Amino acid sequence: MKYLQTRLLKRLAFSGLVFVLLLVIAEIVLSWLKIFPNDYYTNTPNASNKYSENPSKIDGISGFYEISYDALGSRSVSDYSKATNKIVAIGGSTTICSVLTQEKTWTALLDKKLGDTYWVGNFARSGNSSNHHVFQFQHILDKPELKDTKVVLMLVGVNDCRGYLISKDKYMHMPDILVKKSAFGHIPNSELPFLKRLTLFKLAKKARQRILFHSQPRRPLDYLETYVSETEPITKLPDLTDGLNHYENNLKKIIREAQKRDISVIFITQPTLWQKNLSDKYKTLLAARAHYNKTPLYTGEALNKIMTIFNKRLIKVCIQTNTEYIDLQLPKNQTIFYDDMHFNESGAEIVAEKVYQFLKN
Repeated sequence: MKYLQTRLLKRLAFSGLVFVLLLVIAEIVLSWLKIFPNDYYTNTPNASNKYSENPSKIDGISGFYEISYDALGSRSVSDYSKATNKIVAIGGSTTICSVLTQEKTWTALLDKKLGDTYWVGNFARSGNSSNHHVFQFQHILDKPELKDTKVVLMLVGVNDCRGYLISKDKYMHMPDILVKKSAFGHIPNSELPFLKRLTLFKLAKKARQRILFHSQPRRPLDYLETYVSETEPITKLPDLTDGLNHYENNLKKIIREAQKRDISVIFITQPTLWQKNLSDKYKTLLAARAHYNKTPLYTGEALNKIMTIFNKRLIKVCIQTNTEYIDLQLPKNQTIFYDDMHFNESGAEIVAEKVYQFLKN
């Protein structure tokens, strides 16, 4: 019996050794193939997904759908190498417009309006706030291909507003490395612990993300048909002092980065559908969003007041620093938004036209 146990242990040890050796060989080969970039990229360079219809299946948005990124990790529709005028767009989900096909995002429409000599690179990432934009501004604009960029557009504020409401501590005190990992789809291996540098680890992480993407509700809209809120919405505004001061400091950091590079940064205020007397559908949507993001539930009127305060702080900073801004005042209805803050196709067209007219003038 003892002999059999010893023999079994030896076999297990040998099998384990062979398995580890195979993993090492696989890691060496995969690392040599350079599957993942070793630099700062907001999104995976040269990645592309095409569908016969929009996978999000949102009302009013249908037909062929594409989302793709160029060699810089930008969601663009023209060639940066052929452009004599480069514009970089940085922001969150209202800039990346991830439910709109490539040609219908407001940055793509702006690109076409400006003409063949222009390139508008969309480097936005959903959920990103000014915490992320500080690092994005530094590392994106330091790319050799973008050294001659003269204009950066930044539609900001809603994720700072929401980030502060969700968790004051995380919004104001998240470690830099965690902020960077949210700000970029890829960061240099030198910024990562050893295990997370491994290509096998990155492949496993990517596989897990795909499984979650296809198996879990991806937006508050996915909850609408079944969600019933038992929470009474908050009407009283919280103390926003710390959040506003943190937001202002981030904006000033970005402005200083722009000045060092001789770049004109143009901030854009964040419009939303939030307002008093929302329909039952949108009240449910706010409740679903609060549930989805694990944030306190505020009334539409309270959220509108909070967003207005953040927008006003942005305008105040721009006036104080002589920085250009676009106060993007839009109708609060379904001709602009497909939910409570994200642009539908007609909304993106209006945003593109307003930004175009500002640049032209």
